[in-house]
Amino acid sequence: MKKAVYFLTLGLLLGFSSCSSDDDVLSNEAAVSVLNKSGSTAKTAVTDPSIGTTTTLNLTSSLLSSGTTTTGGKYWQDTYTSNTNLTVDIFKFSHSATSTGYNYWDGFIVSNVNDITNYGAAGTGGSNNWVAHQWGAMAGSGFGTSSTIAAGTPGTTGDPYIVAYWSSYMDPQSPEGTTFSEANFSNWIKIGDTGLYQVQGLKINIHPWPYYGCLYGDGFARAFTSGDRFELLIYGVDQSGVITNPIVHSLADYSGSSLVMPTGWVNVNTTDLGDLGNVKYLIFQMASTDSDPTYGINTAAYFCLDKLSVKRVN
Repeated sequence: MKKAVYFLTLGLLLGFSSCSSDDDVLSNEAAVSVLNKSGSTAKTAVTDPSIGTTTTLNLTSSLLSSGTTTTGGKYWQDTYTSNTNLTVDIFKFSHSATSTGYNYWDGFIVSNVNDITNYGAAGTGGSNNWVAHQWGAMAGSGFGTSSTIAAGTPGTTGDPYIVAYWSSYMDPQSPEGTTFSEANFSNWIKIGDTGLYQVQGLKINIHPWPYYGCLYGDGFARAFTSGDRFELLIYGVDQSGVITNPIVHSLADYSGSSLVMPTGWVNVNTTDLGDLGNVKYLIFQMASTDSDPTYGINTAAYFCLDKLSVKRVN
């Protein structure tokens, strides 16, 4: 979601002050132009498994042992630390951040927050309340958590999961057929080191901010009406570094008689994942029919993922 104008105004009102508490956190998409994607270049050694091995993303509670406490759980302690990537198993997740004068992040973080409260206020510019509460998933916890842990239950947390924020500010549009560079994209996952992989599985969940924004509007986004849709676009990067055609996963769809937005974890179609071919990276972008021709997507550009599974083929 293009929040540059809003957060620049908010930042001026608050003096772009540094933040010491969770409730004071600012997010400023315009900052991405000066970050130069610094977090994307951090080096972390990853070793490829043997050919034929399948690896599934395993997010453990130890990832949040030093996490930042917020309503409903914790989120990654390095969310606002620059030059730091989240690396789990053989997966390296893009991440850019700053905490100089104001706080900003994009890319991927890990969270176990079980909070699905609606913090928006449609028509009143009320999205600022979301900034301190941008850590949730509508499922309430990662895939596999006991069904006795209901989403939104106070005082309970489940398995960790990945929260992603896509900054479209610098991303090339329709990048298929072009050569990939980490520095040019907000949201990518590098798989292994030098090997090639087939994507076997991936689970996606809608984030509370766009969920309630599509339902009611949130000050930036309008409530969805017939014909609207909110989608996740997933690209691969092949052996030559060329970006594949995207597959499209629906997060919110009003093509029929009502708005369809699953709140549980949903499998990305395995046939579609297979169509990505043998890849070194995955790239994620988002699309919404609620977009501005100048500032881009109005729907909050967050999504959640878990259980990425890949098989090394080369």
